[in-house]
Amino acid sequence: MNRREFLRGALAFPAAAALMPTATRTLAQTAPTATSNAKAPNLIYILIDDMGFSDLGCFGGEIDTPNLDRLARGGLRFTQMHNDAMCVASRSSLLSGQWWPRAGMGIKEDRTTLPEMLREQGYRNGVIGKWHLNGNPVDRGFDHFFGFLGGFADHFTGHPSYRLNKEPFTDYGDDYYSSDAFSERAVDFIRDNVADDAEQPFFLYLNYQAPHNPLQAPREDIMKYRGRYLDGWQAIREARFEQQKALGIVPEDAELQPYPQNLPDWDSLSPAQQDLEDLRMSVYAAMIEGIDRGVGQVVAALEEAGILDDTLVLFCSDNGTDSFHVVDQAMLERELLPGDPASNWQPGTGWAYATVTPWRLYKISKHSGGVVTGTIVHWPNGVTRPGAIDDSQLHFVDVLPTFMELADGQQDVERVDHQAGESFAPLLRGEAWERSRPMYFQFTDNRALRNDEYTLVEVDNAGWELFRQEDKFEDHDLAAERPEVVEALEAEWLDWWRTESGEDAYEPVSSVGHQHYQPQGDRGSGVMYDPSAMPDALAGRYPLPEAR
Repeated sequence: MNRREFLRGALAFPAAAALMPTATRTLAQTAPTATSNAKAPNLIYILIDDMGFSDLGCFGGEIDTPNLDRLARGGLRFTQMHNDAMCVASRSSLLSGQWWPRAGMGIKEDRTTLPEMLREQGYRNGVIGKWHLNGNPVDRGFDHFFGFLGGFADHFTGHPSYRLNKEPFTDYGDDYYSSDAFSERAVDFIRDNVADDAEQPFFLYLNYQAPHNPLQAPREDIMKYRGRYLDGWQAIREARFEQQKALGIVPEDAELQPYPQNLPDWDSLSPAQQDLEDLRMSVYAAMIEGIDRGVGQVVAALEEAGILDDTLVLFCSDNGTDSFHVVDQAMLERELLPGDPASNWQPGTGWAYATVTPWRLYKISKHSGGVVTGTIVHWPNGVTRPGAIDDSQLHFVDVLPTFMELADGQQDVERVDHQAGESFAPLLRGEAWERSRPMYFQFTDNRALRNDEYTLVEVDNAGWELFRQEDKFEDHDLAAERPEVVEALEAEWLDWWRTESGEDAYEPVSSVGHQHYQPQGDRGSGVMYDPSAMPDALAGRYPLPEAR
């Protein structure tokens, strides 16, 4: 298959027909298939790290993800689940049910966590993979932990913060790869729980580090995709956008936003730059497929145990794709390429632009590309609209009250002081549901407020932009036309910030010159992306296919 056939195939791959929607947010088109189930469901939250909205086949992508596409066909896809655009902030909101400034960047010791609450309901709790919060998870409500405590690790050789419960873990072996190891440990947790007590419900928090940097994957997985991305990020974005129309994720008459001002045209790149960029995306795609393979193993274990119907599986990413490439030169000086052990490459702005289709901007930003994650909820005994697409306004803070409602059978239980979230369990039952409170966001010099009418958002401390909620692509900035709305919403945001953070005033932390983050605004404030080039001496390490 040549690369143009590959892109055309993205518009007609087999999963597309099976995933064709009925209508977005139509609550009663599909006859309910679920049955009443008094038993508290098992809960599995699969959290992916820095994955773009459109990477999965069921959200428009060309990457092979048959197992996740299967879950989408049998479950719900949410197109407006919001995170906090940064790994640790998102995890803080998720496990505390609070906005991260109150919970703390890592969850303060005196904050109650979701697993602690589920333990009171009789759940056995396990966490596999990346933790990236304060302390050790076995001290925060989890009964079992395998993974690492920090923010990232080498996918092949691990990290000193790896733990098996509280003990340091160093037994990686010669063929260790994080996604495979986490999948295997997740399967073991499921089987062990069923063997110990089939009637005890469990909560499994499965945190794949992929596709977070370092961009690394098994060689054979990388070579499967090598050469497929030589038409560039704009071609991939356009193909994904058309597929999203076919799937019903975006309207059929939707148009792509203007091309980013800080992203060079693909055709302006040299062949050596295109070569390295193709490799960068090939590794990223291989990482996504590796996650899908692991999800398939988890689902197979649930089926083998006869508990798939009784298990709610929620899958999404902690934020949008990483647009940065701050260590490219350091990697090249060490003769390390994307995919190599001991390397630390990032996706870069070009592929971030493609993977967050149809949204604007990326990880860190509070625009939709940073904070909106494609989400799948699969639960045969609870989801009454299998295959439906829903655009309800959700946030990570909503997961805790939702899971707790399902765990104890009581609706709208306020269990955490200053709980920010609202249970969206009615959506699983096919009932009408509307968010009653605004959503708030902040990190470094990026911030936002979203209510049922407007989005107020700022990138790079460059001033407020204002969009109506129906302008999902954030195309038409109304800030100059509606200054009174900007002023009112800014006052509301500042009141939230003071209340939740305890700070008297808002002082943004500039990303200019930051070690990890750089201005990324796509309409004037962002740093121009300068793609690295494949060195001649390294070109044969992951060779392009001869037929180009």
